[in-house]
Amino acid sequence: MIKTAVILTARKERDSGIPYPLQPFDGNICLIDRTITLLSNNGFKHIIIVVGFQDHLFEKYASELVNIVKAPNYKYTASMASLAAAKDIIHEDFVLIEGDTFYEAKVLEALSNTSHKNCLAITEESGSGDEAFVETEQGFITKISKDKHQLCNFEGELMGICKISYETYQRMIQRWSVCSNLLMNYEYMFMDCTSVLERPYLWFKNLIWGEVDKREDFDKLCNYIYPRLRRKENPFDYANLVSHLHRIFPNVDVGESVVIEQIGGLSNKNFKVTIHDKEYVLRVPGIGSEGMVVRSFEEQNSLQGCMMGISPNIAYFDEKTGIKLTDYIHNAETLNPATIQRKDNLIQIVSIYKKLHHSNVRFNNDFNIFYEIHKYESLMEKSKGIMYDGYDNIRTDIFSMESRLNELGVLLAPCHNDAVPENFIKSGDGKVYIIDWEYSGMNDPMWEFAALFIESDFSEDSQDFFLDCYYQGNVPLEAKEKILIYEFLMDMLWSIWTVVKETQGDNLGTYGIDRFNRGLATLKILKNNRKLTK
Repeated sequence: MIKTAVILTARKERDSGIPYPLQPFDGNICLIDRTITLLSNNGFKHIIIVVGFQDHLFEKYASELVNIVKAPNYKYTASMASLAAAKDIIHEDFVLIEGDTFYEAKVLEALSNTSHKNCLAITEESGSGDEAFVETEQGFITKISKDKHQLCNFEGELMGICKISYETYQRMIQRWSVCSNLLMNYEYMFMDCTSVLERPYLWFKNLIWGEVDKREDFDKLCNYIYPRLRRKENPFDYANLVSHLHRIFPNVDVGESVVIEQIGGLSNKNFKVTIHDKEYVLRVPGIGSEGMVVRSFEEQNSLQGCMMGISPNIAYFDEKTGIKLTDYIHNAETLNPATIQRKDNLIQIVSIYKKLHHSNVRFNNDFNIFYEIHKYESLMEKSKGIMYDGYDNIRTDIFSMESRLNELGVLLAPCHNDAVPENFIKSGDGKVYIIDWEYSGMNDPMWEFAALFIESDFSEDSQDFFLDCYYQGNVPLEAKEKILIYEFLMDMLWSIWTVVKETQGDNLGTYGIDRFNRGLATLKILKNNRKLTK
């Protein structure tokens, strides 16, 4: 088993006087603390931290376990120079970790236990803007580039953590000794010094991870990524889950035969359940969902989605508790804000929406945004929640949007209404499904498009491509204004939703206030646009 790890932290930060790996994001815990803890838990005996910028701040970590190595010319060099600075104390295979990278513990566990001498870790593209995209063939990496235009097929991106053999490292050091480019990064040197068959990889689907290159990334880590990971890693009541399964399978012995694995969820908890080699997804409603969702409508609407072939099969649904069991989609990929904007995925999502909106099905409930806001305001008042400052000043603006929407024209059709990227999953054979029908009902399809665009921060090109595909080139003139109005309204709705959830004990970080502030900015745009048209 591998015992040595190298952490690269020499880089000078562009917008901070303190290296981001040392800035606390959860109490007093920082990225370096978390990385060292994970390494210790996995049996590593030798940890090397390569430092440069504010090197004195890292000295407290020096110990029998941790060596501190200084990269002398960190201001004028890049990651390969930092890695080379440790050449005198690296004597075996090692795991290389970029100090600004944040990842689930299972990544390190897998790299520690792989039999491959070299091994890189990749996952779906993140959309961070600084991705190192990879192209693969038959289990090996053939090309790495930060420029999508250089790759025929990009299967994902590097994660900033990998395993490098001592033999490969020696080749890299030898080549570095005659390299004239001081800005060489280690991953490109690795590619230069290895053949294709020396570049196997581990693929991590639906991973919670990130990297911190700037203040915006750090804020995202604090407010979104780490809270998601904390919810995923929190222990769950195994006995309670088994009791749910006993009720679902009264004639099956689910005791010792069941395997349960948490697989995420924002407001709900989702678990992969294996019983006698059959796999399912168990959905357990989260804190504070009572009063927000009418489960009978969710059940009826989701069954319609199943019959249309756009949603996975439902094996069990309890409309009183919201407990749901669906078939597990093998090798499923949960889409994220980057992967959902791939053209092949957008074409399938257009197909899903057209099949749903044009189905002539009449759901038994309506999703009326103004009614929903009233409902959530009432729930907030009952739970003694306090809405964000400034809400009372714009409340009239919110409800004035109803008359403007009526002027533009509101079409009612069966809608899903919750187009966060995590509600789209892609099977191993490439088919995209839509899941989680809690907020479904009869609504204006343009609400769906507004949600799709805002939840995944669609580029203008992606928005235009989607609308052109859906409307076959005949996009209604009022589409952009209606979508912008709906984006404003949904930011207001989900910010109130957040306040209600948090009064019930949930912790959603800055999710609610961020949405509220974005909604305020959208309202200004709407008002300015109206002035220009008068």
